[in-house]
Amino acid sequence: MKSGFLARHETKTLIGPAILYLTIFSIFPLVYSLGISFFEFNQVKNKWIFQGLGNYKLIFTDPIFWKALANTAVMTGVGLFFQVVIGIGLAIFFGQRLRGGKFVRALLIIPMILNPVVVGLMWRALLNPQWGLINWGLGLVGIHRPPIWVSDPNWAIWTLIFVDIWQWTPFIFVVVFARYQALPQDVFESARVDGANSRQIFRSITLPLLSSAIIFAAIFRGIDSFRTFDLVYGLTFGGPGRATTNLSFYSFENGFVYYRYGFSAAIAYVMVLIATIGFTLLLRWMPVRRVD
Repeated sequence: MKSGFLARHETKTLIGPAILYLTIFSIFPLVYSLGISFFEFNQVKNKWIFQGLGNYKLIFTDPIFWKALANTAVMTGVGLFFQVVIGIGLAIFFGQRLRGGKFVRALLIIPMILNPVVVGLMWRALLNPQWGLINWGLGLVGIHRPPIWVSDPNWAIWTLIFVDIWQWTPFIFVVVFARYQALPQDVFESARVDGANSRQIFRSITLPLLSSAIIFAAIFRGIDSFRTFDLVYGLTFGGPGRATTNLSFYSFENGFVYYRYGFSAAIAYVMVLIATIGFTLLLRWMPVRRVD
């Protein structure tokens, strides 16, 4: 039997801790950082100086910001495209219930559970031009002058994208594979009886039925890729030059290297605005088919 207090305040008792947690660790930092974006800390005077919209105006006249935005768009777009394509392919391939498939699937998800900073440092070692395992392997097949992967501005961003694909394609695979396993098999059997070939079944039945899982996984990964910081920090540190500087790293750099806290917070809120508009439009453009 419930006590009188719990009976009268059941809702507050149950959701109160959650609201308190969100307030302290989510809402307050968001509001506080938004306020900081209108100020700048003067280290000489040791005080905050009100800038109004000055930090935001400075962002849009900053050539490094536009370079970071372009890098972010390339990293997010190219990386997400290949993650989705490869993830769907793996999900359908392992959906055939091949011998040893469970063991291989377990190996495939290992990159996803590794810390991105550790992944960056690991690949930095593997790609080392003097003693890296990748260049040693290429030398065995006759490629004795491979690119300087993370030190060449022409290769660094593509190397970063490759590592991101390597680490996060398993996430797309796991989500799509779980949905693929739950698809009604009678639909496929009926299509085969009607004479549909594998390509027609894939295009007209499999993809539409998987659309909800694909869109969910793509949007989730797209948002995560858009704000990628730890992989850049561990692998390239934004270099060489500004070749791999993305918005998250540029925000970090201004806040914790140059101590431009207000400018850093303003970049973060511009990122929030871009992501909100971009993924809202994406959701409106990509209809989700509900399958019961």
